[in-house]
Amino acid sequence: MLLFLFLLCCVSIKSYSQNINPLISFSVESCSLDVALEKLFAEYELNVAFSKAELSKIRIEKYFCSYKSVEEVLSDLLKGTDYGFKRVGKQYVIRKNQLLEPTVKDEPVAQIEQNQEVVEHKFDTVINKAADTVRLFDTMHIIRTVMRYDTIVRVDRVVETDTVYKTVYKGLEIPWPKFKDNGWFIAPFVAYDLVHLDFESKVPMNDGMMDVTPSSAFALGLDGGYKYERLSVGMSLSYRSVKYRFTLEQTVLEGDYYENDTLDTYYVVHPVSGDTTYQYILDSIYVPLETTHYSYRDLNRLDYLSVGLFVSFDFWKREHFRMFIKAGASAGFLVGFGGSYNNLEAPFHAPIARDQVESIRFSYYGGIGAAVKVVNRLELVPEVTFRKTNGTLYREGFPFDLGMHLWDFRLGLTYYF
Repeated sequence: MLLFLFLLCCVSIKSYSQNINPLISFSVESCSLDVALEKLFAEYELNVAFSKAELSKIRIEKYFCSYKSVEEVLSDLLKGTDYGFKRVGKQYVIRKNQLLEPTVKDEPVAQIEQNQEVVEHKFDTVINKAADTVRLFDTMHIIRTVMRYDTIVRVDRVVETDTVYKTVYKGLEIPWPKFKDNGWFIAPFVAYDLVHLDFESKVPMNDGMMDVTPSSAFALGLDGGYKYERLSVGMSLSYRSVKYRFTLEQTVLEGDYYENDTLDTYYVVHPVSGDTTYQYILDSIYVPLETTHYSYRDLNRLDYLSVGLFVSFDFWKREHFRMFIKAGASAGFLVGFGGSYNNLEAPFHAPIARDQVESIRFSYYGGIGAAVKVVNRLELVPEVTFRKTNGTLYREGFPFDLGMHLWDFRLGLTYYF
């Protein structure tokens, strides 16, 4: 019985000493000192009091130990810093500029005159991004410290994590500025045209051919008007140059026949009636065949200065992009011309005269376009329109009729005042 009581006392004393200063194994990667102390608390529930704002500025290297006391681990972690520690009860206090020897025995605590509770709220934001979801967490650390005079005897730490909100990641978003897209505007533009000519000859071409082929057309202009919500109205001023190739092929055949020639002439007078009869001595001469081929090519040109009216409507609209339909009419005034036309006599072509060209031509058009905002008051505007010219380009009496319609590909910039 005495032996059993002796063994029981030894076990109790050993357990008590182990609980006071247990041996631990601890490892941490390179981090700040406050993170290492928080990990020590999280793994072994050792109460360590320190200033997080100060220790977060101190970096430590990677650390690892096996079966060391808490005091030895703290000494290793604080080695090379200006901080030391002191054990007060079951808690270790980290202080600056005073290296305190750890004490095993608890110091007597004076009678508590007043308990003071200090509550510190700290908010950390942690962003967890997975796939296309962003989760934002607010972590609130509540530290309740009960103080007796200047001695900290207990620290309770409660960590609560709440989800504040959840949103779907929408990808790249451009911080567009606020645009102005209403009011008065001007819109310079440049256009390239695909021309189709309606050609009909009024003169028969015997053993010949005549044709016209579109070459090129372009336009420069300026639109101006007023836009309210989805509707725009305005006027247009433009210069347009249309060119086409005039081709003439004509073949003339002469000869390949016999021509009579008079060699001599005599006459006989009738003795009774007195009439005179003329006699001719003839000979025939062969005229050989002669072929003459006329080939002529020229680049005809017509230049117009046009004034018109237009209206457009935005049928699809977003904050920085819109699509619209557009219609208008214009009057084109002839400002330049050049080229040739076919004639009935050799050499079967002649230069075009001014009185042969219509001086004013009316046209109408309709199409579709889009507008992309690029800066605060500026839009990039591509358009496609179909334009039809009314009547023919040349006056009555010209050897052929020439009508015109074209596809107009336009690129412009719209500026709002």
